Amino acid sequence: MKRKEIPAWTIMAVCLVLSQTASDAASAQPVNFKVIAGRWARIDGDYTLSVREVTTGGKVSVSYFNPDSIHVAESRLSTKDGRVGLFVVLQDEGYPGCTYTLFYHPEEDVLAGSYYQAAVDRTYDVIFVRKEARVDEYEEPGASSEAETRN
Repeated sequence: MKRKEIPAWTIMAVCLVLSQTASDAASAQPVNFKVIAGRWARIDGDYTLSVREVTTGGKVSVSYFNPDSIHVAESRLSTKDGRVGLFVVLQDEGYPGCTYTLFYHPEEDVLAGSYYQAAVDRTYDVIFVRKEARVDEYEEPGASSEAETRN
């Protein structure tokens, strides 16, 4: 029996379909937003993001410190290309509408993206590294726990 040769374009088409199917299956998986819960330190200064109360539905509570608390006007989660995204709007003295657009990179366990400094209309690349292990909720820096308050 003689072997039939398969054209290269047929093989490429099948590979394309299989890769698209695998991509669709991966994107159909529920996103675990909780992977970004915790405290994060920016590598180029004394900037800290506190990400807590992360829900599977994508709600999040964020605090920002430099090193004192800066008002966070808005925070929301998203996904892009299978990565968890975090968008933060700062609204405080010296931070008039500054924003962070960050994405979680599980390979390095970092939040990386951009910081828009509204006062000078410039955008900078930034990276945050995890300061504390993943947690769903925890106390703000300097806050006393309920148990300590009762004692």
